[in-house]
Amino acid sequence: MEKKAKTDAELEEMILQKLLIGGVFVSVRRDPILGWRPTVITAPKHARNAQELADKIASELRKKFKLKE
Repeated sequence: MEKKAKTDAELEEMILQKLLIGGVFVSVRRDPILGWRPTVITAPKHARNAQELADKIASELRKKFKLKE
């Protein structure tokens, strides 16, 4: 099964919808090893937990989607 190509904005929105945490910004960037990786920007108090959740969500999404060139 071939992965569908998504833009960084589409992947960011998909991660945000699944995070369900307010006050969080997600940025998706190309990664040479994984293909793409999310970076979470939020208050320092919530950063670690939000980043871990975003990484788990991205791991699942990478099975279906690749970052558009």
